[in-house]
Amino acid sequence: MRALLMAALLAAPAFAGDDDDYEPPPLQRGLVSLELGDRSKEVQLVYPPARPWTPDIDSRGHVTRYRIERDWAKKFPVGGEVLLLGFKNGRLAHIQIIYEAKQSSKKTPEDLARDFSLTYGAADRSDGGFWWTDGRTELHVFPVEVPVFKDGENVRERRSSIELLEKDLYKRVD
Repeated sequence: MRALLMAALLAAPAFAGDDDDYEPPPLQRGLVSLELGDRSKEVQLVYPPARPWTPDIDSRGHVTRYRIERDWAKKFPVGGEVLLLGFKNGRLAHIQIIYEAKQSSKKTPEDLARDFSLTYGAADRSDGGFWWTDGRTELHVFPVEVPVFKDGENVRERRSSIELLEKDLYKRVD
């Protein structure tokens, strides 16, 4: 009888604690083959410019932003239509990919959020978007509307977007 009880105890799963103690892993700091902290030259090695990228200075935190469309780089993320990059103090601090219509219909923001939830746990929700934070990094998944010319008219279409950024990116430094 004692051997049977011992076998049952060894076969039973061991629990480390309550589910309330679960803490999701830190957010990965990479997206579309780029890592937060990369320098501009490193980014241009991954996505070589096909034409010069024009910077725009965002006064909210002194971020140098680039909007890169598919034709503006010799290589581009699969399924991507627009890549938005933000550099602070010469380092990549913001990455956003807006997917093209075909990819957006395959993976809606809800689908993407479900995928990320498998790794990072349940997302916080706000204005139709989903987000996670680990105190250092933020990950956002949300729909964006992009202007397109379709059937002779200018219309707006919904696209899927993923954004990865330094948590305090837009903290003012003045």
